[in-house]
Amino acid sequence: MASIVEKVLAKKAGRDSVQPGDFVNARLDGVMGYQSFVSAVEHGLAQGIEGGVPRVWDPEKFYLIVEHNQPASSKLQADRELKLRNIAKALRVKHFYDVTCGVCHQIMVDKGHVVPGELILGSDSHTVLYGALNAVSTGIGETELAYAVTFGEMWLRVPDTIRVNLKGRAPQWPVAKDVILWLAGRFGADFAQYKAIEYGGDGLFALSVDERMCLTDHAVELGAKFGVCEADQEVFEYVKSRTDRDFQPVVPDPDTVYSEQVEVDLDAIGPQIAAPHSFDNVFPVEDMRGIRIDQAVIGSCANGRFEDLKAAAEVLKGRRVHPGVRLLVSPASWDVYKQCLQAGLPEIFIDAGAQFLDPGCQICVGYRGYLADGEVCISSSTRNYAGRMGSPKASVYLGNPATVAFSAVKGCIADPREVLV
Repeated sequence: MASIVEKVLAKKAGRDSVQPGDFVNARLDGVMGYQSFVSAVEHGLAQGIEGGVPRVWDPEKFYLIVEHNQPASSKLQADRELKLRNIAKALRVKHFYDVTCGVCHQIMVDKGHVVPGELILGSDSHTVLYGALNAVSTGIGETELAYAVTFGEMWLRVPDTIRVNLKGRAPQWPVAKDVILWLAGRFGADFAQYKAIEYGGDGLFALSVDERMCLTDHAVELGAKFGVCEADQEVFEYVKSRTDRDFQPVVPDPDTVYSEQVEVDLDAIGPQIAAPHSFDNVFPVEDMRGIRIDQAVIGSCANGRFEDLKAAAEVLKGRRVHPGVRLLVSPASWDVYKQCLQAGLPEIFIDAGAQFLDPGCQICVGYRGYLADGEVCISSSTRNYAGRMGSPKASVYLGNPATVAFSAVKGCIADPREVLV
């Protein structure tokens, strides 16, 4: 009678079973950190701990990535990156990614550092993405990061689990963004507050691994502690193409008692838009049609993968970006960038008048493409609260990559089904 998360937490805590509300001390299979690890070390030094973090519990299981601002765009960032390099040397970090630009979470899955059945923590809220590969993962703070790296374990409260069953067929565009926005609009941004979201059903297996990553990545936007998918052969092949490590996928028991079950019909969900300034301020795209935009953004850990960019390129091929719009496109990692090169996507974007940028988080958090007062942006990135992408007096709308691309062409929010159906 156990969900995926309950089974993994029980195993990692050395227990036969756990129940929602239990506290467990769980062994970790991996820890991911980036520049915030500098703060974790500095906190330790301030407390008199030699080196800040005395050791890494397992050099094979700590992944440290120079990220979020790579290459450095200010002296502050350059100084932090230098400190991170020195820390990596001092701790003899084996898996240290320095000039490998990209979103940390995409780098983790690209390099085979995530496999089914594992428990992985990371110093970023979107660490929940790894659940697409049937792993259990979540974000932690700086002091927790230091503890996890030193001891390889972490206490956690076992959450209730919400089961989201997907049915129906996937449309011609990436639909995962629309699914998660529909859930947010229907149930609110606190729908899964400190709960796990477990995705399953035939509709899930109709989605690619790229799409499932969008589902689990956005679990945190619904308040979830974990977001996890059941696994199938497509996941197994994805993982095996990146690592030769053994793994044990986890399935929920058929008699699992969930705190709530929700059914989502892929056939019935059209493109959705999150309006300013909240992820759950959601409307069908037809209700938002015609709202003028100044900027459009495609990328991030939510929608910066190959299939996202391919869908956008299909919309843009043979068309031009509206002269009043700036369209920024950023792949999630160098591996995704190479996929785009091999498919000829950069030329399509450039010919359409878009800017094809290097990989990373910059366009999601406003380090690049900063919005001025009064400007309006539609983005496939993660969040749309005031000030997320620049001026707090700017407005950010969220939509799927095809919606963003067609809106860039029209100069206003537009329904991509006009050209995709």
